[in-house]
Amino acid sequence: MPTAPHTKTKSATPRAKPPVAGKTLDDLFLHGIQDIYYAEKKLTKALPKMIKAAQSPDLKEALEKHLGETEEHVTKVEQVFAILDRAPKAVKCAAIDGIVEEAEEILKDFAKTQSGDAAIIFSGQAAEHYEITRYGSLRAFAEVLGMEDAAEILQSILDQEKAADTKLSELADERINFAAEGRDDAPEATDVDNGNVSWGSKH
Repeated sequence: MPTAPHTKTKSATPRAKPPVAGKTLDDLFLHGIQDIYYAEKKLTKALPKMIKAAQSPDLKEALEKHLGETEEHVTKVEQVFAILDRAPKAVKCAAIDGIVEEAEEILKDFAKTQSGDAAIIFSGQAAEHYEITRYGSLRAFAEVLGMEDAAEILQSILDQEKAADTKLSELADERINFAAEGRDDAPEATDVDNGNVSWGSKH
């Protein structure tokens, strides 16, 4: 009696491919630190242009304070390089270059108009959101890699970037967006009227 031909049965769970040797999370973390170092140094040059263009004294003061924080961020990122036993090195970041280039174009179009300050906040928050995503990921990487000191430094920067973004929203919502529309019926401001504009504190 002929025997039935042997048929192979497919495995229910395919065998996982072995990991590809090469780049590691350490490599990605280093690249991210070099990337954000470039971004922070770029923003120390972009912020003074926004300060000069700002018409609202409250916005101008807030931008000046955040410029000081940004300069501190450069130093803090250099501390992370020291933890990695690496010399500080910036890697060109196309994302922040694009954000800054767009901001400069918007300033050309809207500077000294009634919408100028709204345009500055519009551009500034694009930079803040980029930094928030990067610092959030870098802090998470540092924690996984067991770099507690680096994670603490990155968290401190992340807190300030989030506070900066919140302050920009407050300034826009309380007054600046209304002024851009040519309206004078803005809600009563609180912290802004009292001169307590600070991007470095958490509420």
